[in-house]
Amino acid sequence: MPIIDMKKVYILGHRQEREKIFNLLHEMGTVELVDVKSGEGWKEFQELLEPEQPPEDISRVDSKRSDIRFCLDFFQRHFPVRKSMLEQFTGSRLDLTDEQFNNYIKTLEQVEEIHRTCREAEENLVRIRNEETQSQNLIEDLQPWVSLDLPLEEVEEGSWAMMDLFIVPAEQYPALQEALTETVSEHCLDEVSSDGENVYFFFSALAEKKQVIDELFRGKAVTRASFPDVAGTPSDIIDSLNEKLEELRQERSAVLSEVEKLLVHRPMLMACYDYMDNEYAKHQAVASLAGTDNSFLLEGWAPAPIMGDLETTISEKTETAILTSRDPEPDEDVPVLLHNKGPADPYEVVTKLYSTPKRSELDPTPFMAPFFFLFFGICLSDAGYGIMLGLLAFYLYRKLTLGQSGRQLLKLLMLGGISAFAFGILLGGYFGDLIDLPPLLFDPLEEPMTMLIAALGIGLIQVYFGMALQAYRNIKGGKPLDALFDQGFWFIFLNGLILLVAGISPIGQWMTVAGGAGLVLTQGRSQSSVILKFFSGLLSLYNVTQYLSDVLSYSRLFALGLASVVIGMVVNSVGELAAGSIIGYVVLVIILIGGHFFNMIISTLTSYVHTSRLQYLEFFNKFFEGGGRSFQPFRVKNNYVDIVESEEN
Repeated sequence: MPIIDMKKVYILGHRQEREKIFNLLHEMGTVELVDVKSGEGWKEFQELLEPEQPPEDISRVDSKRSDIRFCLDFFQRHFPVRKSMLEQFTGSRLDLTDEQFNNYIKTLEQVEEIHRTCREAEENLVRIRNEETQSQNLIEDLQPWVSLDLPLEEVEEGSWAMMDLFIVPAEQYPALQEALTETVSEHCLDEVSSDGENVYFFFSALAEKKQVIDELFRGKAVTRASFPDVAGTPSDIIDSLNEKLEELRQERSAVLSEVEKLLVHRPMLMACYDYMDNEYAKHQAVASLAGTDNSFLLEGWAPAPIMGDLETTISEKTETAILTSRDPEPDEDVPVLLHNKGPADPYEVVTKLYSTPKRSELDPTPFMAPFFFLFFGICLSDAGYGIMLGLLAFYLYRKLTLGQSGRQLLKLLMLGGISAFAFGILLGGYFGDLIDLPPLLFDPLEEPMTMLIAALGIGLIQVYFGMALQAYRNIKGGKPLDALFDQGFWFIFLNGLILLVAGISPIGQWMTVAGGAGLVLTQGRSQSSVILKFFSGLLSLYNVTQYLSDVLSYSRLFALGLASVVIGMVVNSVGELAAGSIIGYVVLVIILIGGHFFNMIISTLTSYVHTSRLQYLEFFNKFFEGGGRSFQPFRVKNNYVDIVESEEN
């Protein structure tokens, strides 16, 4: 079955073997740990067992892990590891052998010194950045006053006279000049600069006029320009600040040069982080246990097929541990593990992107897989692109170290390449029209209506199949009448409408009337009164527009299939324009290779996206709810490194 049966497991062991059992389960990666205190059985164990507390050194482990992460993030900010677009997509990690990994772990004590150096460097860089910001802001503020020859420390208010620097909106400046002339007969107003928005000016007057001047300035939106703690003319200060900025740049370079010397330790830090992260996970997991002074109890979930191997391993590699298991209770929160075999396996990645099935549901993957394979090929529908995609996906599958989802995605693309190759032969697509071979079925450019009708017909089949799966679920769940009322009558009603459209009136008319009557009488059965039942049933007929919309959505297969072919033909036409000389033929080759590769990538992306959309919105909503919880085993998880076999092995 695609959804693997789960067993609730209990492991009882002696406290002296707790760490050994934890390491064993961590390496096996087949058991999802559950907090013993969260289950119903805790009421029975509560009087006998005490909740376990995380080890005392968990804070030390977490602190060391945080220190390493800080160093790695610090290195990445200032000396980033440049990854190709492919590496960013696949999340490539550093490959280390067991020996290399263990040798790095032995140097864990170096982390403290590296972290101290990185912290000091970070503090210096933050200080430098702050001083640069302050200097740059001050330069920006002083720039309008650069032509002022008066030292700023001399611009101050005395007992007899006032003087200062001011800023006024440009539109207020003429009115300010006029008001000052009328109000303050003895004053000095010297415009220093103007940027079109503001006017910057020096002003002085008798101190006895200060109150009048302040009121006048407030009315004209005049603000004071203040430069405390600086001395010299604005020009001299700016020169001094530029010299300081240069010194700060040199200081930053010196700090980063010292940091660069530490980069040789980056692989060691990556290995140590993964080691400490897994140690922290094991320390945290202890809190899910319960025990006595001499024993401990562990609870979790494990896939039923591996129970034999799990029991054998526990019995052979431990002396005191006892493992028992049971079937899950109906209301328990059971994790879900998908395990599709054969051609359906790659399409699990499509299902997981939507949602994990509930334990009580059907896994939609095997039912969706044939349609996805078919639709992807129709959207791409070019034999040349199919070969390119299949070979590229196969190369990446063999070349890259990927997780399960990454491998599944590449296998899906390999199958997509096969499907595109087949439909390219059927519909006559070979790098657009680069190779002139007749289609085995028909040319969609010459017979677009045939292509459209075929796409809608395939869509109708998938919609019907989704309804049939929901009917099966209802029957299996002991609700045969729901299958008849909610799916059966819709089958009859929709098929009747199709026959009417096709001109088969008598049969189509009777099926439409019978199906419609059945829907009116049954779709409101959950309502309380007869009137509500009737009107709810009547309104349910409006859902026929939803079915029509679902089927029409499959017209995108027709549109995307034509688009990939037409763009390929455009590439060929553009290339032909360059031909005619030696250079022209070189340009032709470049255009053909680059254009078709680009079209293949874009068409593959759109084929995947729109084919997935058809599954999610038009197919899954007929029978699939999702919302299950994925199986999360207690196992080694690496963020930075992958352990690989050595060349000798």
